[in-house]
Amino acid sequence: MIDIPPASFRVTPYGEVDATALEQVREGFDTSLLLRLVDRLDACLAEMGGVIMLRDELLRLHAMALTLVEGAPPTVPIENSCIWAEAESLLLDLEALAAWVHSAQICLKPLADLLPDHER
Repeated sequence: MIDIPPASFRVTPYGEVDATALEQVREGFDTSLLLRLVDRLDACLAEMGGVIMLRDELLRLHAMALTLVEGAPPTVPIENSCIWAEAESLLLDLEALAAWVHSAQICLKPLADLLPDHER
């Protein structure tokens, strides 16, 4: 008689997954964390004014840097404009976004760990 070990993976509606990792996820993963990630992303982006605003602020900083670094004529109004304050504000926004990304990575890791051995 041939001794066949149990499968190390399970077939699910969303693909084959590592059986052990699936049991661990079922025992301790809170799916509501994913919804909280969405809420926190929305809040983070709202504080920044949205992705479009972040993009616009980066372009504004680029225009200011072109003037200071390369001597290009100013294209951003110079009244009440301070390049270091603009850069500092962007840094704070990006730090908040980076903190969200880090927490999202931690939250998603157990689901990524469902990758079965035969797919590695």
